[in-house]
Formats: sequence, structure tokens, C-alpha cells
Amino acid sequence: MKKSPSRARPAWVVVAVLLCGLLVSLIVFGDGGRLALGPCTPGRAGAAEGVSGEAKELLETSNFEASRKAIGDLKTGVVDPRLVSTLQTVAEEHRICVDAFKEGHYFLPGVPDGPLIPDSYGDAGGLPNTHYYGRAADIRRVDGRPVRGNGGNLSVLNVGKTLAGIPPQERPDQIIGPSSWAEALDRSYGEGWVLNPDQLALHEDHLHIGYRSNDGTQNTR
Repeated sequence: MKKSPSRARPAWVVVAVLLCGLLVSLIVFGDGGRLALGPCTPGRAGAAEGVSGEAKELLETSNFEASRKAIGDLKTGVVDPRLVSTLQTVAEEHRICVDAFKEGHYFLPGVPDGPLIPDSYGDAGGLPNTHYYGRAADIRRVDGRPVRGNGGNLSVLNVGKTLAGIPPQERPDQIIGPSSWAEALDRSYGEGWVLNPDQLALHEDHLHIGYRSNDGTQNTR
């Protein structure tokens, strides 16, 4: 019996396979070659060339991962030093992925952020935009898990407990996350947690930590 001649794969199939492999490499492995799902690049030695102080330390912390725009904000000094310190405290215990500080943050898709939160963004509309001033960070992943759907996960909950352990005048006074996360932690407005139902609904996929003003906090306990 004659064997059917083998059929060569069309060129477009070969190209598609190669491109998929390249895409997976870019998504899964950071510059340090470590598993880093999503948009985040792992921290590593030498990542903060030309940067000094706590920003340099954070960028070189292996537990700290960030998007390229977030890394850029750290390198240019956009990020509030208090926020840098807080993230360093959290990264001492958990691997976190910061998606955005200022650059790349959008309340409305395709609409550049301004100094005020857009009126359509729930009850917070019209309030100062802490991201715009480099005083806020969005954490999308904790210990490799997305925040979405994991508000009750022990690692994600422990980030909240770590934040609660920071002294009141150093702790962020704008802490928001999924409703399940906020409910399990059972914290208060006086401790910095924002508990408005509409804001919890808008933060089901990330933890927002920020400082409302340039100095001090509104925390009372």
C-alpha cells in the first residue's frame, strides 16, 4: 500500500506557532527569567541603575513585581516615598505585582487621568486623584494569584493584615479591595479602609493603597 505523501504545514501556521511561543515567553517570564504571570517584571539586582534610596531597594526586591510603566514612575521619582516604604513592608512577606502608580492608570478606558476622579466613577467622583499625584498603587496579584476571585485567600488577606500593622500616621488612609476581602478583614474607616459599597464593587480585581494628602494621614487608629 502506498503511503500518502506528508503534507507540509502552511507557512502561516508555522509563523503563528512561533509568534505564540514568543508571546508566552513575554507574558510568563520576566527579565530575570522567573515566573511572572501578567504584566509584571520581577525585581532583581541591578534593576534600579541610576536610582537611589528606598525606590532602588524596592526595585531590587525579588518579591516586588511591577509593570514597565510602574517601574518608570519609581525611577523618575513620581512615587510618594511613604508609598514606596509601605510596598517594601508588604514585599517583605508577599510577592506583589503593582500594575500602576500614575502612568498607565485609567479610571475610564482611553481617557487620560487628571487631578480629580471622574464624576462617573461612583461616589468618589470629583475627589482628588491620588494616582495622579503618585500617592497610590494598584496591586493586581499576590503570591502569583490574581486579586479577582481571591479576596478570601490567606495571602491576599495577609496583605491587609500587614497594612493594618503599620502605625496609623504611616499607614495609607485610602485602602480599598474586593468586598469579600474588606468583609473578612473587618477594618474601619478610621484605620484607612474605604468601605463604600460602590468602591468595593469597582475594586474586585485589585487592591488600591493610597495617601489622600501630601503629608500625614486621616487615620484615627
